[in-house]
Amino acid sequence: MIKSKLPAEKRLELVHVSLMRDDRFKAYVGLFMVGKTEVVEDPITACTNGRDAKYGRGFVDELTDKELAFLVMHENMHKAYRHMTTWRALWDTNRMAANMACDHVINLQLVDMDPNESMIAFPRDKDTNKRFGVYDERFKGMDSKQVFDILVKENKDKPKRGNGKPDDGKGDSGVEDSEAGDDSGDGDGGLDQHDWKGAKDMDAEERKQLERDIEQAIRQGGIYAGKTGANMPRELSELLKPKVVWREVLQRFTKMHLRNRESPSWRKAHRNFLWQDMILPSIVGKRMKHLAIGIDTSGSVVGPLLDAFLSELNKICQDMMPERIDVMYWDTQVCQHEVFKGSDSTNIVHRTSPKGGGGTNPDCIVEFMHKKHINPDALVILSDGHMHSDPAAWARMKAPTLWCIIGNDSYVPPYGQLVNVKEV
Repeated sequence: MIKSKLPAEKRLELVHVSLMRDDRFKAYVGLFMVGKTEVVEDPITACTNGRDAKYGRGFVDELTDKELAFLVMHENMHKAYRHMTTWRALWDTNRMAANMACDHVINLQLVDMDPNESMIAFPRDKDTNKRFGVYDERFKGMDSKQVFDILVKENKDKPKRGNGKPDDGKGDSGVEDSEAGDDSGDGDGGLDQHDWKGAKDMDAEERKQLERDIEQAIRQGGIYAGKTGANMPRELSELLKPKVVWREVLQRFTKMHLRNRESPSWRKAHRNFLWQDMILPSIVGKRMKHLAIGIDTSGSVVGPLLDAFLSELNKICQDMMPERIDVMYWDTQVCQHEVFKGSDSTNIVHRTSPKGGGGTNPDCIVEFMHKKHINPDALVILSDGHMHSDPAAWARMKAPTLWCIIGNDSYVPPYGQLVNVKEV
């Protein structure tokens, strides 16, 4: 191999231009313009915080043009998928598995885009011809969370691979069972480093602006691709689909089913008439009498997502001050039933104790509520949706029901309203 004599900065510029001219990669052109791109003297391969991209001069100088093009696409796909912000909770749980999961998803897609390596080529060790980074065809079609779960489950006792070391080419991806990681950028087992700290350090306005910039960049790339006769990759098209904010749906649902929104109450006299020595009932508004919550604890609804869900419910309860909340943790049966009344209902996130861990059968909720004579104003269910329900069992459910489903867009509830939970 003859190494290019051009400086890394110039090579990056030429690679960007080449990718913009290739029909398979034209849709990514807008992402190239998001954030700063720079070459650094640090001993890194490449690094992104989801907005800015850095390339190590020494590593770039060792790559062919096709390998450099692969690396550039790899960094920009991190941007497109918002990996550094979307999967922060995974990093907090197991930093190596989070890094590798994100890289697995990207590398599989890049290889599929150009299997013959006519434009981009997976960087390889020049002596052994082994890939730098992870690649396992088992994970095709999965998102980073799905890959993460498999890696953690299967590789708890396997030794950690050093940063930047090539894999063995057989899809064997060792992941050690780590505690919550620190904030340093890290690319254990992967092709590049991931600047999780840089992503975390962005303030709320910066993150919002980055989200807008990325969405606009993807749309612009799609327009450019269409005008030049190229197609929009399905993966990018999926990112532009309207997203339902499940928190907002949850808030609207609970408010919609308030009982007696403006009903008279003798608990407190109406102050406007006290000066006339008249005691009349006050008007109580926006107060929920009874809310039931069914939380799937079959094993997949745990950690940050469960915490976020309970925190959101806690906020709603503080706003609406329900008189009673029934919390049911279930798998194939209701494993834990908790009742909160009065002021206790506004602080459930610190008082509740999830239990469960078996299979998944939501029909047990109906049976339990019927048996215990639980008749709430509304029922909210949180589950991963990997289950089957008997519509006949839900025929006797009288309460309006909202299903918050995580990770299974194809699930159809037997009764009630559905919202797909996409993020924590």
